[in-house]
Amino acid sequence: MALNPNVAYTKSPFTQVVRDGDSAVIWHSLFGYPKVVPVETLEFLESFSEPTAIHSRLGDKLTEKDREAIEELLRCYFLVPEDFNDRVFLEEQMREREKEIFSGSLIDYLELIMSEACNFRCTYCIHFNNLETSDRINNPKKFMRYDTAKETVDRYLEILRGHGKRVAEINFGGGEPLLAWPVIKQVLEYCCVAYGPEFEFRFSINTNASLITPEVAAMLKEYQVEIASSLDGLREGNDRVRLTKSGGGTFSQIMRGFDALTQAGYPLDGIAVTVTEKNFHELDESIVDWAVARGMKNVRIDIDVVGMVEVSVEDVVTKLMRIRRYAAAQGVDVPGFWSRPAENLNESTLESRVAFCGAVRGNSICVGPFGNIYGCGYSTTQLGSLSEIQSFHAPGTAYHRFVRDHLTGVMEMCKGCMIEGQCGGGCNITQEFARATKTAKIERMCDFYRRMTQEILREQLREVTAAESELLQTATERR
Repeated sequence: MALNPNVAYTKSPFTQVVRDGDSAVIWHSLFGYPKVVPVETLEFLESFSEPTAIHSRLGDKLTEKDREAIEELLRCYFLVPEDFNDRVFLEEQMREREKEIFSGSLIDYLELIMSEACNFRCTYCIHFNNLETSDRINNPKKFMRYDTAKETVDRYLEILRGHGKRVAEINFGGGEPLLAWPVIKQVLEYCCVAYGPEFEFRFSINTNASLITPEVAAMLKEYQVEIASSLDGLREGNDRVRLTKSGGGTFSQIMRGFDALTQAGYPLDGIAVTVTEKNFHELDESIVDWAVARGMKNVRIDIDVVGMVEVSVEDVVTKLMRIRRYAAAQGVDVPGFWSRPAENLNESTLESRVAFCGAVRGNSICVGPFGNIYGCGYSTTQLGSLSEIQSFHAPGTAYHRFVRDHLTGVMEMCKGCMIEGQCGGGCNITQEFARATKTAKIERMCDFYRRMTQEILREQLREVTAAESELLQTATERR
């Protein structure tokens, strides 16, 4: 958007601000474009609360520095012409983007739901809690057969081939996928033998690790299968929520799996921790110390904030930020769904497909044991079936509607939110479960994501300010 001296400009109503001291982070809640700015820039923007010509604020002769600063504010849509409608402009961009859905070109990730069953019964399990609100729980086929897996892989690779893609990402999910380990072995071997020369495979698995034996560990290492596994705190915290079917603790079983991977020379580089009311008070920096002792660099923490009615959002935010700072000092990253909106600020919705996850972005297809297709392995929304996988993304299909309805700016419940374009409704599975159970607690998730985004940005702003001060001090000392 070029600077026009004859146009009256106004501050966009979608400009958002997080301030700390004499600096602030600003971003456009639809388009992104985060910027660290001094308070003087905030004051300048406020002077355009009513439509105003640039020269009436700065005179007819702009310095080069002033011109560059104003053009940057225009480029990022913080200043817009008085007749500019941000939301209408976004809708025009999204209509163009919708065409990509029809072609299937967005698809690049396949999840094989190897098992609808699990040998654990975690108290918070979104897989089983969500499935119990749908027909998936009554599906007679609990485990994926090899012929179904093979056909799915073949058809998925045909889609990639049709769009000139050569990287194939295949995830084994569940339930507990290792309950179908013999089929996983066959799939790994088949992919590399039948398609190895044509595709670069990136395999991954989501497992509770309890069924990882030395043989399993060796094969996961051989095929470089990326492993995602969970430990919900140290023994006491984990065993409050992560249970066997008989109600016993699982810490020892999980640790045996982790140890098998380490002994195979293929140790985990991180874990995921799910926090509920039952183990929230057990969560502290000790889980970071445990991870560091095992050479891990990532401790993902996800919060069952919708169900944590007895714990305030403020208490959750305070504890997470404290642990995050502690971990960062030791070189450990602590992400979670709550950090996704802040992470999404790194890309603009006008330039990239920004979404909360690959499912709502249209990147993934998940096929269950019965051949049904979902956007996510935990979803109850069927998008098609294996028999129609080559055309399930056509106009008017369930897949098309699902992705379209999650494009930036479409969701009614999100309109006006400070992170509308960066969050886009949050986790779709949480939304599904909330609708199925008619819970009104979804607002807690929204409040939580907003608060975490503000605190993460404030923390990053302090880091930038501290780095600039240190640089200035170093330069002064050298004089």
